[in-house]
Amino acid sequence: MRRQRGFNLIELLIGLTISLMGLAAVSSIMMTFSKKRGAITQTMSTQDNGVMALYRLERDISQAGYGLAPLQSCTTVVHGVNTFVPYPVIIGDGGTGVSDTITVQGTNPASGIPGTELTVSGGNTMTTSAYNVSSAVGFSVDDMVVATNFLPTCTMTRVTAVNTGSTPNTISYTPALAANSTAGYLTYFGTSSSSGATLLEFFSRTYAVGATAMTVGDYPAYTAANLVDDIVFLKAQYGLAATTTSTTVTSWVSGATALTSSNVGRVIAIRVGVVARSSARENEAIDQPNPLPIFSEMADSSGGTDAVTFTIPDTRSRYRAYSTIIPLKNVIWTR
Repeated sequence: MRRQRGFNLIELLIGLTISLMGLAAVSSIMMTFSKKRGAITQTMSTQDNGVMALYRLERDISQAGYGLAPLQSCTTVVHGVNTFVPYPVIIGDGGTGVSDTITVQGTNPASGIPGTELTVSGGNTMTTSAYNVSSAVGFSVDDMVVATNFLPTCTMTRVTAVNTGSTPNTISYTPALAANSTAGYLTYFGTSSSSGATLLEFFSRTYAVGATAMTVGDYPAYTAANLVDDIVFLKAQYGLAATTTSTTVTSWVSGATALTSSNVGRVIAIRVGVVARSSARENEAIDQPNPLPIFSEMADSSGGTDAVTFTIPDTRSRYRAYSTIIPLKNVIWTR
């Protein structure tokens, strides 16, 4: 009987070589798969951040201006030691290649009352301590109101008493203001703290881009807090109509065009764009457009060049741009 024999050295070496070749092929496939999976993961993360940033901006901008329309002739509203400009959306222009800031404002009164007309009685629409109004229904103590007959600077006051039994109705207030007989409107800002220092139904928040994220800060301190990670660029433009009664955008302009009481009523839309960046850098340069288009030239614009691009600073990170146009519906509805 022949003895059983194992593999000789040459056979073992051949088998080992074949095995190593197979392992190398599998490893190469796995590395390629892992690389593509990482790229897809980074792209999806970038997309999620970009879409979330636009969603947060669109949600607030679409509600901007509610309750503020009667105040568009006020260049400044004074609220105690604080002041603000009562425009629905204010774009702070950063310049070419630098992010803008976007301040969005409006009221959200639970009562749903926008305000009431001031009524002339005895030669005055208001005394030093009380407004004469056509209706006091819906107003309560500790509500905050602004009278529009002190242009261009309007002062916010706190309601201290409501009298619906007199003719005309009266609404008492503090702090004291000068007596006035100019026609106007009393705008309702909603409830406040008992001192009037905190506005509970007024929102004014500023969006910006910080070191690693899109930030948001609320009135009055506007202290920035991270909102959406990996947003590196933010741009916005006003969509201007030809007149305050038109509902068609004729030009798109940057925030360098300062808003005034004469042109704020022509702003009927806001164009917003953001750039999101992947959180991890890759080992090789990524094939992507550079500069990255943010806003394209709009065919309906007669205001000059309104295209905006973003120059990618790091070709080993993935960048994605997202933009949208948001109508300022509360401005249009109040015309």
